[in-house]
Amino acid sequence: MPVGRHFGLVISRLPRMTYAATVRAAENCRFMCSVCFEDCWGIYRLHGETAWLCSQCADMKDNGLVPGPRLLDTQPPRALRVGEQLRSPEGVWDVTSSERVDTREDGTRQQARRYVLTREDGHEEQWRGYDMVGFHLIPAGFEHITRARCNELASALTAAGLAWEDNGRQDSPRHLAYTATGPRGRQWSIRPVPGIDFDPWQPSSLWRAVCAAPPHQSPVMSARALADHIREPPA
Repeated sequence: MPVGRHFGLVISRLPRMTYAATVRAAENCRFMCSVCFEDCWGIYRLHGETAWLCSQCADMKDNGLVPGPRLLDTQPPRALRVGEQLRSPEGVWDVTSSERVDTREDGTRQQARRYVLTREDGHEEQWRGYDMVGFHLIPAGFEHITRARCNELASALTAAGLAWEDNGRQDSPRHLAYTATGPRGRQWSIRPVPGIDFDPWQPSSLWRAVCAAPPHQSPVMSARALADHIREPPA
């Protein structure tokens, strides 16, 4: 796979995947994801697969999803509860009312659930449950952080050749924190994001890193993408 004339290559073979990354020597030393065609410093090949993917596409594939943009249609298999929060392209909403109503579809009487949703700015809208394909449920505090996700972050940091340590609080995700050192000596503090920042279509994207000097905060990323971000931070 061509990545430029002058480059170094690091390959890590892990139980569930093979990871390849360039050691930056020039701007054209990049890989290309075979699904989204994004340029990236590191690519992944999952066990039993032949395609090389960027970190985001690899995360989606690894979680049983089809790589690429998806609609926000993650409604739970039950009625929504008053007080729960939803996210849509228009913002974050609170469920402030829920009632069962009779409807007629093609002349047939049916029952449906009608909700009143209140947005952060106070705007209210009424929606029937089966029309809410553009909304998804925001999980309750930190239920998206598991021991497996913590182990995934540890493996990604190690595979990227980064020195790191944690505070030993995997039993309490709210207090969980990691410290990683980048190749230029930058110190990064890594923490899981709260449920409101969690996107269920990218279930592995649940970490954010902050560097104090120079000041920088990463987007919400998967363990693999975050390790790449720390290894090759923005200029």
